[in-house]
Amino acid sequence: MTQKIKGFIYLNGKILEMKQAKIPVLDHGFLYGDSVYETLRTYNGYPLQLKDHIDRLFRSAKSIHLPPPKNKKQFKAIILKTIQAYFKKFKKEDVYIRIIISRGFGDIGFDLHLCPSPNLIIIMKKVSVIPQKHYQNGVHLILVPRIRNNPKALDPNIKSGNYLNNLLAYLEAKRKGGFDAIMLNAQGHLTEGTRSNLFLVHKNKLYTPHLKSGLLKGLTRSLIFETCKKHKIPLIEKTLKPKDLFLAQEAFTCSSLQAILPVVRVSHKKIGKGKPGPLTKKLMHTFQNAIEDSIRREHCLDS
Repeated sequence: MTQKIKGFIYLNGKILEMKQAKIPVLDHGFLYGDSVYETLRTYNGYPLQLKDHIDRLFRSAKSIHLPPPKNKKQFKAIILKTIQAYFKKFKKEDVYIRIIISRGFGDIGFDLHLCPSPNLIIIMKKVSVIPQKHYQNGVHLILVPRIRNNPKALDPNIKSGNYLNNLLAYLEAKRKGGFDAIMLNAQGHLTEGTRSNLFLVHKNKLYTPHLKSGLLKGLTRSLIFETCKKHKIPLIEKTLKPKDLFLAQEAFTCSSLQAILPVVRVSHKKIGKGKPGPLTKKLMHTFQNAIEDSIRREHCLDS
């Protein structure tokens, strides 16, 4: 049975319904994962950190020698236009946005000249909201044996279509009863979740793995840094080991789609008291204000 997904696809200048959008099987994004992407969402109809996501998309594209088919100003205009088209067709609800630049159609092979025209794809659909019980009660993560890609092999700050490292780690965690995985690097240090950054609380200080451990410099992670600075919450970026996680009083993950999500167990062991802690709850509240402030600044809205 064909699954019906409500939403729109922007594909190389055309806004199409999901079932109408098609790309060639010889697109190198499909053949080799030769593509870059960004995911973001709207709040009250406005995309959060849109400029930052576009900037990072362009950095990823540059890293794999993939020329974007539009400039940054055009990207922003296209995304906002597609959001408005969605709202006209469907009710005004917050949407998930995935922006993809693929290498494009070309013969089998790795030579860049085989694909003269990159494809620009924007997927837009209703945002999938994580059940409220997970925010209230926290989630269970699994430390998996699969290690995070070595940055010298594939830099995690390149958001590429090659996602097997994360996918396989996620499947390992699900098989063991977890909500998601936590991956270590080759040295046994904490890195991140499959789609999120990790934070720990120890003695009223916030800790997060250092970027040199090999993890994505997440945009939500950066917004948490700003929030902590504003509210004078001590935040330390350092190399962390699994024992630091199990000694923590609190933990949470963050991403553009989930915001801040409490973690109460890891590999079937309680973190702290086994429930969302006071600093995590405080950050969840103040982070909502940070989201609103960020949207007001970027979209020039009245306070």
